[in-house]
Amino acid sequence: MKQQASVIAARVNSWLLPLLAMSLPLSTAAVTVLALLIVAAWVIEGDYARKCKEMVDNKVSLALIIFLLLYILGIAWSEDKSSAVAIIDKQWKLFLMPLFLTMVRPEHRRRNIYFFLAGLTAAMVLTYLAWFELYHYGGVTREHPTRKVFHVVYNPMLAFGFYLTVHEILWGGAGRAGRMGLILLAGAMAMNMFITEGRAGQAAFFAMIVLLLLQYFNRSLLKGLFWAVIVIPALFTVQYNLSPTFQQRVNAAWSEAAAHKSDPGTSIGMRLLFWRNSWEIIRENPFTGVGTGDFKHAYSAVNARRSPGMMVTDNPHNQYVLVLCHLGLVGLLSLLAMFAVQIRQAFVTRDGLQRMRLALPVLFLLIMMSESYLIVFETGFLFSLFSGVLYKTEIG
Repeated sequence: MKQQASVIAARVNSWLLPLLAMSLPLSTAAVTVLALLIVAAWVIEGDYARKCKEMVDNKVSLALIIFLLLYILGIAWSEDKSSAVAIIDKQWKLFLMPLFLTMVRPEHRRRNIYFFLAGLTAAMVLTYLAWFELYHYGGVTREHPTRKVFHVVYNPMLAFGFYLTVHEILWGGAGRAGRMGLILLAGAMAMNMFITEGRAGQAAFFAMIVLLLLQYFNRSLLKGLFWAVIVIPALFTVQYNLSPTFQQRVNAAWSEAAAHKSDPGTSIGMRLLFWRNSWEIIRENPFTGVGTGDFKHAYSAVNARRSPGMMVTDNPHNQYVLVLCHLGLVGLLSLLAMFAVQIRQAFVTRDGLQRMRLALPVLFLLIMMSESYLIVFETGFLFSLFSGVLYKTEIG
């Protein structure tokens, strides 16, 4: 009976994981419920010795575990223990990555990828319905086709989805009809990127195109760079002139950055202020930071000295700055080591997914400059799930 329950739990999770991937662009509630069901099935499945061994033997998983353990250790030199626990709680999506890793079957990895693209396509259809003024929901309008601040996570996911789609066109081995469908989907994604508002995702979109060109011309780096120099400025110019939304977002970023000292209350201005104030914290605590739970208190003190009257934050909207404030250089090196291991794995394992293994860290290394994306719900799950899917080895 116990063995039968274990087999059923494993089969259930082989479908719960792709359903989680599909839900990422659609519903945080569905993601939460599915994550809880996945954990429950993981427990029922058993085989803990094998799972623990795989978690530790897998270098990506081990690097992530070390990073998370540093956050737990950082409680020791935090004065505000309750805030430290709250920070650890925000990392819960990352704690699931080793579990995802042990549940992924290598033969089912593309299932997760295609389910994610299906969910992203559904989310994209909703933005097009709003853009064509055929359907409105939750304050969504033609000018703002994503709900509230959802563009912050939607556009990075769309950039990754665009990469995955073009990857399947070039290297996925789909038939003629399948490739035509993927080409249409990639075109719809490219257009959708510039009618929505996420600047981090738009920057990632250009980065994904550069990466695709370099990977396509992998035998000639100069040829890949040549085409990148041609394609990126041309695409930027076309979209800037054709998309009022993209033009407005680019102009706003430029003007806000130029006027950030006299008018720091803008989106870009606040980020630059957060980074400057956070640098004072880093300078005073360079090696181990202020501890897992003391950033907001430390920032408040600096803010009172340098920018009284401006809001106090618990997130400088930059993953690197946040980790430096929490854990200092030790934490930053651990964070970068995790991505270095992912990049190395992309070059070591050659099974048709190696290009995707490089795309995931490139995406996050870029977007984390403008937001602490590993603690944001949707992108935290995106990183955790796809790290389990892409860096699963055949043995384990």
